[in-house]
Amino acid sequence: MARDKKKVLFRTDLFGFHKKDVLSYLKEYDQITMDKIVSRDTEIESLKNEIVMLNLKIPDLERQQKLLAAERDLIAQTLIVARESADKIITDAKVEAAKKQAEMQQNYTMEINKLATIRNEIIQLRKFATDAIRSFERELSSLEQSTVD
Repeated sequence: MARDKKKVLFRTDLFGFHKKDVLSYLKEYDQITMDKIVSRDTEIESLKNEIVMLNLKIPDLERQQKLLAAERDLIAQTLIVARESADKIITDAKVEAAKKQAEMQQNYTMEINKLATIRNEIIQLRKFATDAIRSFERELSSLEQSTVD
């Protein structure tokens, strides 16, 4: 690798470059290239394995996605039903409360009328009792006078 970035100088010989230097350089360059190829092949193989593993996960993830979508739809439907039920319960409660209030108002009015009737009866009884006592006092007074005479 050291020679990879440096300028290579070959010794010269009678018919050109020194054969051993050139062959040594080519052998070293070939080894560096082979190491890079092996490294890349290893990386490619690792990436292929990762792709295979990821592809194996796809059906499971798609199934999970479908389950989550179904659960989301079920939750949404449940919330809709719950909201409708709550609205119906509130409406029914308001109607029932209005009925109870009207019934209580009617009972209140009836009780007030009963009290008014009882009050009138008490007033009449008082008047009758007062009249009876006065009549009794007159008769008593008249008896007293007749006994005195």
